[in-house]
Amino acid sequence: MISDESQLQEKMTLFWHGHFACKIKNPVYGIQLNNIMRTHALDNFGTLLTEVSKSAAMIDFLHTKQNKKMHPNEDFARELCELFTLGRDTVYTEKDVAEIARAFTGWTHLPDGTYFFNKMQHDFGEKTIFGKTGQFDGEDVIKLILSKKETAEYIIGKIWNYFVNPEPDQIKIKDLADRFYNSGYDIKDIMEHIFSSEWFYDEKNKGSKIKSPIEFIVGLARSFQMITVEEKSWAFLQRVLEQVLFDPPNVAGWPGNQNWIDSNRLTLRLRLPSII
Repeated sequence: MISDESQLQEKMTLFWHGHFACKIKNPVYGIQLNNIMRTHALDNFGTLLTEVSKSAAMIDFLHTKQNKKMHPNEDFARELCELFTLGRDTVYTEKDVAEIARAFTGWTHLPDGTYFFNKMQHDFGEKTIFGKTGQFDGEDVIKLILSKKETAEYIIGKIWNYFVNPEPDQIKIKDLADRFYNSGYDIKDIMEHIFSSEWFYDEKNKGSKIKSPIEFIVGLARSFQMITVEEKSWAFLQRVLEQVLFDPPNVAGWPGNQNWIDSNRLTLRLRLPSII
């Protein structure tokens, strides 16, 4: 983030890192997931969602590896709906979550982190999801989820909060969601549309966001060309400002905005430029 010139791609990678929040212990799996998010950061959301779902980091974190034909585990299915795509309390039911879990049985990975589909552990029976019945597998479920406009509205709501204003504008979010949905979830198209819209530069949107610690640190480092600072110093700042990459507080990620500010962290933010 500090050294690369592709700043929108890097900022989108950071955005997806918070959206697909995942505590990662294995550094190899962490690099793999980060590379997936960077590669598809401005690509197609469906592709990004599929590749993240197949990553060893996500498979381990949400126990997809333990999701087997005779003993389905609903952790990934629930978060896929609630936090990654449709949002809480929308168009899915508890029965849908249970059936989606069955569809993802057999998704696992090899020791090197490569995705592996274990046919012996997959439930090939019929499932009924969103009122449709078939022998759905995980990729079929992702297509069903993407067919719901609620997915586009939920993702656009998070993009609005992160890039435009913490206060939602439901009319504009609805218009953006329609465009995102009709484009087949083209991330680059929707971001270009947002940044080239006159309303993006409205006075109410200027200065409306509080930078996350990572954005704050990276901004300082880029402003003062601090490329050679010892890496342990960056790690220390992440810890004291309470945003450590690859270690979100939970699967919902960092809450952001005013949650970043308390008396201790604000004091450190004010002192940090002079210390540097």
